Amino acid sequence: MRYRNETAGKNVAFVPKKMNNSTLPENEHRRELVKYGRQLFANTSGMIPNKTGSSRMSCANCHGGGSLPSANGMVGQEITMIPLVGTAAGYPEWTGRTSRMRDMRQRIQGCFLRSMNTDPKNIPAYDSREIQAMESYLVWLAKGTPVQKVPYWRHIRKPEGSEEIPVPNINPVRGAKLYLENCASCHGKDGQGSKGQYPPLWGPDSYNDGAGMGRVYTAAGFIREAMPYGSPHQVSDWRDVQDIAGFVNGHDRPHLDRQNKDWSADGPPDEAVYYKRVQDRFGYNMNPMRKKLLMAGIPVGTEPLNKGDIPDNVRRYRNPLNETSINGTANTSSRVAIGATFSGSNQRRAS
Repeated sequence: MRYRNETAGKNVAFVPKKMNNSTLPENEHRRELVKYGRQLFANTSGMIPNKTGSSRMSCANCHGGGSLPSANGMVGQEITMIPLVGTAAGYPEWTGRTSRMRDMRQRIQGCFLRSMNTDPKNIPAYDSREIQAMESYLVWLAKGTPVQKVPYWRHIRKPEGSEEIPVPNINPVRGAKLYLENCASCHGKDGQGSKGQYPPLWGPDSYNDGAGMGRVYTAAGFIREAMPYGSPHQVSDWRDVQDIAGFVNGHDRPHLDRQNKDWSADGPPDEAVYYKRVQDRFGYNMNPMRKKLLMAGIPVGTEPLNKGDIPDNVRRYRNPLNETSINGTANTSSRVAIGATFSGSNQRRAS
């Protein structure tokens, strides 16, 4: 638990609860909502495929547990993933991304929009049975947590201070090598995972470019804390996980149409590499992680990554390289829209 809170020790225990007659609400309708909510969190794309588009993502992919063969326990009760226990007590909350207060139902809808890449027209309605059920499950998990008390396990720690590598110095090409060594056995050389087992990390079935995992420091913290699933902390060096996160987020993924409206007040944070305003801030004409991969000749679509794709000199890609074009000459061209078009009704051009 030191990865979550170094001072927690034996005084603070993260104890998963069981779902049975003694823990479920007495009201029959609420009881059924909680149980249905658990099912939706466990296998979201399987339970309501019309609400997740072509995405193969489920809440359990980030929050642990679920119906997958590799899962441990109920969704949201794994300390090494992103636990949901007690988080309901912190809502409503302020979100800087959309500059507003949001309640728990709006937060769930936001996950459908971004992490599951659901077409806005198909997101479960605010008062739908699905959203009420998922809210009920989160409230059930939070029973006994003081209101507005945020548990220490809610947020995965991102790199900070000397741990944080400036975005232009993150090395996704080195990250490709580390990915093959540590991640490909589950998520595949093509990053597409395996259906019903491990989620896709990029491509048309993954999260879109407005999702939280599309930010390199956020993804790095998750990789360090939660991966590989079931036996985490095997890659704990901060440079290693930031390079892996840079590699993953240098790939094509679905585009969120409302992305340019995010962070309207202060602008996107540096880690949001899919955002044009961040790219412009660092002097790039595209996602800086993507550019370095293309310069190295590493595929950014769903083609398999092979050891032979990785150049011998990976250290070069620790440099910003923003003034160098992909063919090695000075970069004097104007901004170029480079992306991939995915098939499907809710897949749009990725940037």
